[in-house]
This record gives sequence, C-alpha cells and structure tokens, in this order.
Amino acid sequence: MRPLVWFRADLRTADNSALLAACKAASDPKSNGSGRHGVVGVFLLAPDQWQEHDWAPVKVDLILRTLAELSKALAALNIPLKIIRADRFADAPKALLKLARACGCDALYFNKEYEINEARRDEAVRDAFEDEGMPVHAFTDQTLLEPGDLRTTEGKWYTVYTPFKKAALARLGDNGGVHPQPAPDKQAKLDIAPDPVPDSLPEFDGLRRPDLWPAGEGAAMDRLHKFAAVALDSYHERRDSPATAGTSTLSPYLAIGAISPRQCAAAAIDAEPRALDPKPRRKTGPSTWLSEVLWREFYKHLLVGYPRVVRGRPFRLDTEHIEWRDDPEGLEAWKAGRTGVPIVDAGMRQLAATGWMHNRLRMVTAMFLTKNLLVDWREGERHFMRNLVDGDLANNNGGWQWSASTGTDAAPYFRVFNPVSQSRTHDPDGTYIRRFVPELADVEGEAVHEPWTIPGLLRGGLDYPSEPIVDLKSTRERAIEAFRAIKA
Repeated sequence: MRPLVWFRADLRTADNSALLAACKAASDPKSNGSGRHGVVGVFLLAPDQWQEHDWAPVKVDLILRTLAELSKALAALNIPLKIIRADRFADAPKALLKLARACGCDALYFNKEYEINEARRDEAVRDAFEDEGMPVHAFTDQTLLEPGDLRTTEGKWYTVYTPFKKAALARLGDNGGVHPQPAPDKQAKLDIAPDPVPDSLPEFDGLRRPDLWPAGEGAAMDRLHKFAAVALDSYHERRDSPATAGTSTLSPYLAIGAISPRQCAAAAIDAEPRALDPKPRRKTGPSTWLSEVLWREFYKHLLVGYPRVVRGRPFRLDTEHIEWRDDPEGLEAWKAGRTGVPIVDAGMRQLAATGWMHNRLRMVTAMFLTKNLLVDWREGERHFMRNLVDGDLANNNGGWQWSASTGTDAAPYFRVFNPVSQSRTHDPDGTYIRRFVPELADVEGEAVHEPWTIPGLLRGGLDYPSEPIVDLKSTRERAIEAFRAIKA
C-alpha cells in the first residue's frame, strides 16, 4: 500500500492520527501486495476559498512557514510533501485524484474537519476516491472526543459548558487519560520529490509577524514546554492580566494544527493528574488551563450539533429579532482603536499589530461593540477572523456569541462589562494600555483608564479622543432594553 496523507489543520508529524495510521498501513507486510511502498503527503492551497472564509494574512503566513517546516520534518521520514493549488474546495476531488494516480497512491488518509463547507468537500473527495476503488480513512484529531459522542442523559447535545466539561473529564478519565501518539517511523524512500512551499500568496498581502509566531511544531512544542515550566502553575491567577505573560499563546498553533489538543491536555494532566477530576476541590493552574482547552472542544461540538451557527445565525433563535444599530462610524472607530475608551482601543490595536488579542480583551472589545454600540456581532466576528493569526470558526463564533448574549451558555444580556472597571481590575497600573496606546504613555496614575477626566487644557495636548464615542452608562441601558424587547 502507498497511502496519500492529506494535511489540513494538522501541520505536524507527532500525534497526527492520520499520518501515523497511514505509515503503519504502508509498513504492514499484509498490505503490500501491490508492491507499492512508502507514503506521500499533500497540502492543498485554496486561496479563493480562504478569502471567502475570511482568513487573515497573518494566519496564512504562519501556515506557509509551518508547511516549510513540516516538509523538512516529513523529508526526514522519507515522506515527500506535495503542494497543490486548488483554489476552491470544489476543486479538491479532481486535484487529489490526479496526484494520487501520478504518485502511485492507492488510499487516502486525513483527519476530520467539521465546518459545513469542509465536511461537504471531504464527502465529495471520499466519493471520488471510492469510485476509483481507493479506500478513504478519516480520523478524529481536532478534538479529544468525537463530536456527538458526549450526550446528555436524554441523548441530546450539551448546550451548557459546565455539564459538558464534567462529562468530558469523566469520559477522559474512563479512557485512562489523554495519550498523545509519537511521530511515525521512517518510511521506504520514494523517487518522488517534495514541492517547494511558496513564501507568500498574492491574495494575502498583509501583516506578517514571524518574530511573534515562529513556525512549525518544534516552535509550538517549545512554547508548550516553556509555558508548562514557567506559567502553568499560576495560570488561574495570571491569565486575566493582559500586561503579563500569563497565558500559553498556543492558540495560533492549535488553529493550524502545529500542536494538538491532546498534547496540550496531556501537559495539564501531567502537571496535575487531579485536573481530570470532574468535581475538583479547588481551582489550580493546570485544571483551569485544561478547562480552557475544553472550551475549544465545546465550541467544536456545538458547531456540529447546531450547524446554523456556521451559517451566520445565532444559537438563540429569539435573538434574531434584536434590532442592531447601523453605525458605520462607530464600527470604524472600534476597528481602528479610536473609541476613546483606552482598554478597548488597546485591545483593538494589539490585534492590528500582532494578529492576536488577549482573551480577556476579546470579551471586553466584543461587549463594547455589541452592547455599548449595539452593532451586530457578525460585524465583529468577521473583523476578528480577517485579522487573527489564530482564527478558528468554532472558537471565534462561540466567543462572539457568548459576548453578544446570542449563543449557548452565553453571558446574560443584563451582564454588560464596564470597560473602565475591567481596565482597573485587570490592568491596574495601565501597563497594557500604555504599551498599545502610546498617546497615553505619559498619563500618570488612574487617569490612564479614563483620560476624559483629565483637566481640559492637559487633555487637549493628547492625540487621543477627548471623550468616548458613546456614554457607557446610557448605552448599557439601551442594550438591556433591546434584549428585554424581544422577550416581551
């Protein structure tokens, strides 16, 4: 057997279910009756489809650089990585079949993806290969548990996080924990050359930050090991402080699969085996971080169980009747980080400059847009996807719907973050604000949280909005009334 391994959001050699299974099949003497040996890898470039899905240039840049690292790692295993351009998902079946024939491959292996377009693409590919007599093998790899395997006692999908988390921890405990798989052994050498990986794609000319986001599974594992050694124990205490290095910053690598959720979960459990306890006695760094890994799991499961969220619809159908405001000026001020609310502007500028935003600030900025400006959450969801290095449909959609109070297990509509209170609590010294809003770098004391309280003459010397673009108190009440109206 000579399998073709189709890489997608799993750009690594270690703990890659499809790759390991393909290599074992190729090495199995019982499967080599055709005389074919070895394994071939492939990655499809789909720039038109990626643009339609709002992928960010900074994310595509990380993917291309990680593909170059993956190609080297696969070459060390005698697995050539072929790079094919198939602009749209509809082009995938023909492109993959053509490559399989050219390389003498007789089976296809890949790890499952769950978004609607991706699932339809994979079904079309499966049909095309099976029509040619080539078996297709798909594996669960983006999640710790196959979406749908966890159900309530009534057989329904979980729609509240805490019961889901308890059930997931119990299931993982029953399974003996989480056990990442090794990289495969070296394969039979093939007379097939790998393809060069392009440095860039013209469709994604934009932000690149290789200094912040080094490429490859080696870089991802280095970051995991450093986090586990330095910050994991105190994660529950420091994770909400945007000015400190209290989080793992592994989300970009999870989004493209340079690291797996199993590897992350295993690191938490290795640090504290009791992190698997569904009813922990106290909150710890490892248990809190494992809970964050499971939030990603929860949103992926919801995407499969309630596919309407992939189609731009809210989970809570009653919120389709919210009368969102058309506020192009407010939306542009929010995108540019010029709202006059320092903590909001700092978050938006961090996103623009780095392709990433601290999770606490994702909630603060999202609530400001959806509650204080009362702008449709889909506008914010789209802007984030177009700028995030860790853009992931399920996670981004889940976070936005949580903040907008339109999603499952979302923030109650009457709970609206006060951005000034959030700023004082999580950035008390204003370190984060001063870093990303340099106009306020010389503002002393607590005025950095509310520069509109600075006396007029002094405030006039700042190249910063003199007042917030909206009144925080009255707009909070306006949002609450908008949600009350749909209940009435």
